[in-house]
Amino acid sequence: MTSTTSPLTADEKTWIEDQSRAAIQFVASFSPSDSNEQLTLNALDRAFSNWLASNPAPETINGVIDIVGIAFGESLVRQCEFDWAIVSDEWGCDLAILALPAQGDVTVFPRNFVAKRWESGEANFLERAFADIRASVQSIREGSKKANPS
Repeated sequence: MTSTTSPLTADEKTWIEDQSRAAIQFVASFSPSDSNEQLTLNALDRAFSNWLASNPAPETINGVIDIVGIAFGESLVRQCEFDWAIVSDEWGCDLAILALPAQGDVTVFPRNFVAKRWESGEANFLERAFADIRASVQSIREGSKKANPS
């Protein structure tokens, strides 16, 4: 499978910022005790879990998946040296985050990641997944340093 990446447009960057702001409101609505703190994946996990338990209206599902997925992706971008990009392949294109280009080529599709968990009814996965992804990136980075000592 061959894929290509392209940088985000100004509109796509603005959309990500809008989703990030919406995540704060989402947490305030579904986990009010977390609303006075900085947005964390723990708070987002609680809000998503509460939202799932609320029997959400079908018309809200895609919006919440976008909000939670983008907030998850932003956490990886801010803390694990990922970058946003559009990834295109023979099946289409989607918003993704990338790390270690030409070293490990780690690609995560945050909205799809959240959508799959919604489909299975899984909750409380964001913090755990973040830790797993961060550990994988670090392992690849360290393995690459061993293979290519400076």
